[in-house]
Amino acid sequence: MGLTDFSFTPSEYVFLNGEKFSPKSEGFDSLALLCSDVSVNGPQLAVNLILAAILANELEGVLEVSIQEKKKLFGSGLARDIYLRKISPPPNWSGYTLESAVMFIASNLMAQQNHTLYNVVYLLLAQDRPDPWQKIVELVEWGLASSNWLIPVEGEAAAAFSTPFICPAKVRDLALEQPGEPMAGLLLDLQQSRSPSRQVLVNEIERALKDRKSKK
Repeated sequence: MGLTDFSFTPSEYVFLNGEKFSPKSEGFDSLALLCSDVSVNGPQLAVNLILAAILANELEGVLEVSIQEKKKLFGSGLARDIYLRKISPPPNWSGYTLESAVMFIASNLMAQQNHTLYNVVYLLLAQDRPDPWQKIVELVEWGLASSNWLIPVEGEAAAAFSTPFICPAKVRDLALEQPGEPMAGLLLDLQQSRSPSRQVLVNEIERALKDRKSKK
């Protein structure tokens, strides 16, 4: 059974089960989840959303992740660049997803030979803002809404809800029932068998998020 055969993509699964992929948090940089009453660390969840989208495409055999080292222009040591290279047409991810967005941007950047992970995430964020990680969450939320999994809260009703979307009970049940493997397994495998690579990936994602943070 391929990843595209499930109701939710890996990034959507991670988002809907956010308490499994990010520590509980309150106040600054916290995110209220839609499928539970828990709030988690938003930046950490956003990093895992991006990782899940990248690893899903890699597992499907359409994206190659490579780490290239080169001498620094100034100073000693080596600089590392992570490249995301499209190697075959993307799978049929259902609806607008973070997985398809990553593939689209990486493919476009390949023509310019600028298809680094940093550049992909930087363009994915679109513009500077006070909390860039929220853009990643919004992309996943609106993707789920475009597939009719989530209901946007708009107008006067927005005052009655603490989240911008409503997750219907049947969708919540479906998200909880979907097998954790191989969705969670993608991140677990990266943590256990590719630990050095994981930290390099995380560092580049966090660097792009930091550089998109508005200075005001």
